[in-house]
Amino acid sequence: MTAGAFTLLLGLVVDGGRVIDSRLASTRTAAQAARSGADALSAASVRNGKDEIAVATAINRAEKYLRDAGVTGFARVVGPTVTVTVTGRSTTVILSVIGIKSFPIEETQSAEAINQGAQP
Repeated sequence: MTAGAFTLLLGLVVDGGRVIDSRLASTRTAAQAARSGADALSAASVRNGKDEIAVATAINRAEKYLRDAGVTGFARVVGPTVTVTVTGRSTTVILSVIGIKSFPIEETQSAEAINQGAQP
């Protein structure tokens, strides 16, 4: 019984730390992908002074960033905001002994396009 409790405790420490690291990395990746997408201003809107996001280009840039980073996820654009969600799993090392093979990861971050009205 003591060995089982020790294994569970060790698993929570080791695998819990791995989950936290995976979630932080996913959060950073989602934030950077959202920033990359938010930089995709429509050329036509810049010419007419509206600084609107080119939706298809923003989604493509954000999702390319995710692919280049080796993670899965998706992007969406609503108005001036690009939102990116990273999904995946954090595999376990210790807890797999008791049947817990992985933990889900889903982190979402957003970025807004910078426009003339937002500058001081």
